[in-house]
Amino acid sequence: MLRSVNLLRKTCNSHYVSIRNNPYPVLFQNYLRNLPSTLVTRLPNGLTVATEERDSYNACLGLYFDAGSRYENLFENGITHFFEHIAFKSTRCRSKTVLEDLMSNTAARFRCSTSREMVAYYAECLCQDIPVVVDILSDCIFNNRYAPADLEVQKKIVYCEMMEHDKDPHKLLDDYLHNTAFQGTQLAQTVMGLSSNLYSFNECTIRRYLTRQFDPTRTVFAAVGGLRHDQMVELANQYLCNFEPTKCLNSSEYRYTGSEIRFRDDSLPVANVAIAVEGPSFCHPDKLVMDIAATIVGGWDRSQPGGVDHSMNVARAASITNSCDSYKALNINYKDTGLWGVKFMAPSSRLEDMLYIIQDEWMKLCTMVSDGEVERGRRQLKAKILSKTESCKGACHDIGRWILYNGERPTMLDRMCSIDSIYSKDVKEVCLKYLYDKCPAVAAVGPTEGLPDYTRIRAGMYWMRF
Repeated sequence: MLRSVNLLRKTCNSHYVSIRNNPYPVLFQNYLRNLPSTLVTRLPNGLTVATEERDSYNACLGLYFDAGSRYENLFENGITHFFEHIAFKSTRCRSKTVLEDLMSNTAARFRCSTSREMVAYYAECLCQDIPVVVDILSDCIFNNRYAPADLEVQKKIVYCEMMEHDKDPHKLLDDYLHNTAFQGTQLAQTVMGLSSNLYSFNECTIRRYLTRQFDPTRTVFAAVGGLRHDQMVELANQYLCNFEPTKCLNSSEYRYTGSEIRFRDDSLPVANVAIAVEGPSFCHPDKLVMDIAATIVGGWDRSQPGGVDHSMNVARAASITNSCDSYKALNINYKDTGLWGVKFMAPSSRLEDMLYIIQDEWMKLCTMVSDGEVERGRRQLKAKILSKTESCKGACHDIGRWILYNGERPTMLDRMCSIDSIYSKDVKEVCLKYLYDKCPAVAAVGPTEGLPDYTRIRAGMYWMRF
């Protein structure tokens, strides 16, 4: 009788359990499970509205287009980047002065960015200013005035940007890497474009390109912050439903070519070198594995301590042997292809040593990567993804790209679980697929006489086993 009374007393009382008794992974998964989901709605004209509601007083919203230098022909190269400079100048309904006053009154930050296959026009603002910001974005993009005076002024500004771009060895290296890896295709074209095309841009050429590429079926209206999904759908129906799809298919095929390009400039103190192979696309299942592989290779520069105690093999070898000034792994992903490799800066006499250190690490990834290295790579990759999507701006860009490329965005819990399911055998298998005995693309700028010839670089992409 006494036992039954004690049992009833325990069940009736509130049961409190300290969070210290719960293991860390369970709490982390519960936190991810409670994150807001991405809501997606497709309008009748084909435009996609994607939102993530958060408990905040600010928001980030933007228009993401499937456009860029990849979809420009030879005579249009650079026109997407040029439109950035005139997008927020004036519209047919608002003069330049009125538009600037309206933008300053909202205190919103209007930004735009152009890559090889995605263009983004976005703004960070307070939640109360969302309707005005959407009105400004739609008016500036789809109802631009193309004032001749603004066009002439921006041509001079863009030309100066081109000159500065050509003086930066890091930006040149990225252009040369794409130029040699995807030679003969539009994916090799630079975002800045050709200076010879710049002065042929006018209202007719810009309008023709935007009509073809800024198609609603290839556009995502993304928003993150203190907002409601039905509110954004209503604003999209009000401001973004007037333009119709062009029904013009503009596909850009790519072709990867293992090759090299060198621009020797002995006036530079060190050489900038990039070596990469063809990697997976943005939505390919192998992307996460190659992200972990890039995290294992990591990055380092002389300002960092470490030496013999550094956790990354390449960083430890580079710091001990003084083989480079800095290096960084890269994993560039497009909708149907990618580039995976390493960029580094080194004196001419140390280029060969650093190159062989990198290739030796690549072969280790294919054959003998350890479980500890993969575990470290998983944790760093998860921290990178979470920190990137922590802000409204980062989450908005992430939503825009996922919806534009994949049509849907996986939940953060699914992404973390996918990373946790990757082990050393998976890294070996995928790296063997993309790295072992593959032809690399090599680009170099600066004093490059110490860089081995391509045949020797190609020979370092496999190990002779007996």
